[in-house]
Amino acid sequence: MTATPVMHLPVISECAAESCAYNHGHTCHAVAITVGDASTPVCDTFLDADMEGGEPSVTGRVGACKMADCRHNTGLECHAPSITVGYEREQVDCLTYARA
Repeated sequence: MTATPVMHLPVISECAAESCAYNHGHTCHAVAITVGDASTPVCDTFLDADMEGGEPSVTGRVGACKMADCRHNTGLECHAPSITVGYEREQVDCLTYARA
């Protein structure tokens, strides 16, 4: 039996969405986020809540990306070395998104 190669999940280097339950000190602590709703690079994992979420010992990573037209996207997986999440037109987006 051969081992399946493990894909490197890009780290979220910074998150400016301070009201997100997973954000503590501009660091995302969701184990993995999903980006995109097929038309905009929104952070689908964003949760505006007073409670703290995520795993404090983990820096968030990109688990899936629905933005097939992004130059960092292959097979709906992000291949950027890291991403930044923040506000774009009053919604929380992947700011690393770049149309191919």
